[in-house]
Amino acid sequence: MTRIGGWSQAHVRRVLWRAGFGATPHEAAKWAHRGRAATLRWLLRPNGHPAPLSGPKPMALDPVNEYGHDVLWWLDRMVRTTRPLEEKLVLLWHDHFATRDVDTPLMLRQNAILRRRALGSFPALLRAVMEDPALGSFLNLIGSYKDEPNENFARELMELFTLGEGNGYTETDVREAARALTGIVKGREDGGVLLTTRFDPKNHDAGVKRIFGHRGRFGPHDVLRLCVEHHAHPEFLVRKLWSFFVDEPLDRTTRLRLQRIYVGSGHRLKPVLGAILDHPALYAHLGAPTMVKAPAVAIAGMLRATRLGVETDDWTWVTSGMGQRLFGPPSVAGWEWGPAWMSSNGMRMRFVAANVALSQPGLKVQDGDTPVDLKPEQQLARAMEALGQPWVSPRGRKGLLALARGYDAMAGQQWQRQVAADMTQRAMRHLLLSAPDAQLH
Repeated sequence: MTRIGGWSQAHVRRVLWRAGFGATPHEAAKWAHRGRAATLRWLLRPNGHPAPLSGPKPMALDPVNEYGHDVLWWLDRMVRTTRPLEEKLVLLWHDHFATRDVDTPLMLRQNAILRRRALGSFPALLRAVMEDPALGSFLNLIGSYKDEPNENFARELMELFTLGEGNGYTETDVREAARALTGIVKGREDGGVLLTTRFDPKNHDAGVKRIFGHRGRFGPHDVLRLCVEHHAHPEFLVRKLWSFFVDEPLDRTTRLRLQRIYVGSGHRLKPVLGAILDHPALYAHLGAPTMVKAPAVAIAGMLRATRLGVETDDWTWVTSGMGQRLFGPPSVAGWEWGPAWMSSNGMRMRFVAANVALSQPGLKVQDGDTPVDLKPEQQLARAMEALGQPWVSPRGRKGLLALARGYDAMAGQQWQRQVAADMTQRAMRHLLLSAPDAQLH
């Protein structure tokens, strides 16, 4: 495979946006100095004890009892994480195993499971999700008994989680898998909250099933194994991972290599992710990014760069209006990504998001804050520094400088010059957060 030539701050910013939530100026300089190998080792470091969070602490949050605080709680983790790839993968798996309309404590527990398993074995992740009450409740796996098996989980397991729609399986396979998945019932509860599931043999169909041409007295874990061992699974999962991080087409040679890595590692995720993050395609067009930031990623990255922290519950309705309410995907298929985020209402709400950010102490430009003798280039440098040095295209930079010159030309008397200087700074900051450049990474 072709190696990446050089390693600059632009490379660091690209990989920390794709595999995280953006880089602060300090992180960009630090990892550019340490080099590509060190940067990727840090991103891919193994799971262990829960990682500490770093940065400005959020407002007081009660994710179980206060409306919208579950969103803020997770957004805060994205902002202050010291393991950006791990947290980014929690977002990927939340979309992949999309769950909604179950009690908040169950969603928070599922979120923790996804974090613990994010970089490990895919079969272990799949098993943990199946045994967790959240998705089991959502897809009617819990309480699917031998006399009346429910096909919801079996169908989504094949269509969305492991193989792809209609890819190498039949309706008979779905029905037979549903029979094999019977017998999972409610387990331990605490204060009315379901904590675990358990397997009840009395409610399980112990008869012979035929799934993907294999015959046996299969149970729930056998179904997962058969799906992961299916010939269509490696390509399905590799394409899923690639498209989450890279918007260049996946060529056949790379796909086959990633599939070999995945299968050869015993279906572990980290080796595949390492190969993707090391691939030159991820760093294509450093000067003209084309991947659209998901709403949660855009907001978390903005808060990380500006070190604002989660200080207002406005982010709950803002991210929802942008099209992505965390813990509330639109369906079991999850969200549509990429250009789908750029709807007219979604773009309007990205403009609103900049309003919310620039009303916060630390970013808000008060009357008289801006020196009146700043040149357009100095105005732009001031705005860029306040926002953590966001990427701006040459065309965007040219437009911002023209804006500054226009405001300056309108100012005559001293008081007008102060108003113009403050207005220039406010407009520049807003455009750096809301214009098209800010929506891409």
